[in-house]
Amino acid sequence: MFGPRFEAVAACPQCGEKLELAFSAQEIRVPAAELAESHCVEIDGHQVRFVPPASADLLDVAETAAGSGQRERLLGRCVQSVSRQGGSVEIAALPETVRQGVMEAMAQADPQADVQVALDCPACLHRWSMAFDILAYLWGEIEDWAARLLLDVHTLASAYGWSERDILAMSSRRRRFYLDRVGG
Repeated sequence: MFGPRFEAVAACPQCGEKLELAFSAQEIRVPAAELAESHCVEIDGHQVRFVPPASADLLDVAETAAGSGQRERLLGRCVQSVSRQGGSVEIAALPETVRQGVMEAMAQADPQADVQVALDCPACLHRWSMAFDILAYLWGEIEDWAARLLLDVHTLASAYGWSERDILAMSSRRRRFYLDRVGG
């Protein structure tokens, strides 16, 4: 929506220094060849075949009340089959150690699920990594875009007396033309 570059600010957890960072989507993207469709893991004698969660799975699970219901729902969506000693096993009958192991295997199976950005503080030389939350980043970009648009509307309405509706009906290129004329 806003291009392939990400620009953000982070605070050093050691000294509080503000760091500006910029990176491209390509730099954090895992090649499709590394993402397998189906995985099999053996835990405590159980053979479990699963697919890593997709966005639709996570959205579905997010609609479930917090607690163990979310994990059960995610396992139900992602586990394709479970067997032990040649026989089929229901997901609900899995021991806790197997459930936890499957969840860990699902996290490891999708390296794109937990994107970490390595940071170095120039002030205190502290090194750390932090998770890049694409949803939080996107929402912040949308909020910034909306604030800029409202400021543009205010500037044009003040300069020309146009209504908000008329200003928003213009293309962004046309709004920019008028904003450049009033110094906005």
